[in-house]
Amino acid sequence: MRVRLTYIFHNCFLLDIGGRTLLFDCPESKYLKRRASEALSLALEGRKVTAFASHSHDDHFRRDLAAACAGAASADFVISDDVAEMYPAAVPPGALVVEPDETYSFSGLVIETLMSNDLGVAYLVEVGGARVYFGGDLAAWVWETASEAEQAFTAEFFTKAVERIARRPVDIAFTNVDRRLANLAGGPEFANTVRPTVLVPMHAFGRTAWLKDVRPLLAAGGSDVFLYDKPGQVLELDLEPAGNPS
Repeated sequence: MRVRLTYIFHNCFLLDIGGRTLLFDCPESKYLKRRASEALSLALEGRKVTAFASHSHDDHFRRDLAAACAGAASADFVISDDVAEMYPAAVPPGALVVEPDETYSFSGLVIETLMSNDLGVAYLVEVGGARVYFGGDLAAWVWETASEAEQAFTAEFFTKAVERIARRPVDIAFTNVDRRLANLAGGPEFANTVRPTVLVPMHAFGRTAWLKDVRPLLAAGGSDVFLYDKPGQVLELDLEPAGNPS
């Protein structure tokens, strides 16, 4: 199966797979400079799109998401329930509004949600025989300023989520890798436990040069790591799904 990944900004990526395009966490337009906006429009043009919003933070969700997808041949929307509660007028007609820890069949996809330890959800999506993970803001947010109890709770929450994700093979995984934390927000833990075929680090706020320095930590489990440095950068590859149901 030929797949194509396109980086836009921060946690916003597109995945062309199985004859459709998945768009993840498109942020408010203030985050997208000209190159990123143009890359997004080009990647959506004429495509059959399913757009996912993991939660309501504006670096992950734009309130005119339907308008942003206007150039697509068709567009479906999967929206977390916190978005629907905070911005009900921004939920496109016919959108699937999801809650944590549920499984849905929608637009030819099987979508499993996981509760985030920030806002909203993370997604496991079965598409074209492949299994794709998108983390939203689920991560090991172990901040030095937090109490020992808070740090322990956060680390345990993330570890349990990662163990759940790893119960079945993951072909492509988008997970947070944040250099502001000593543990890189759990990126290496995720990589070594889940061991996806392709790992896409995210949550870099557009500052991507340092990712090459942590690539060995992310590749230690055997994953291919998508490193990118500018909006619109593409990785194309042939993917053999790891035995997941369609």
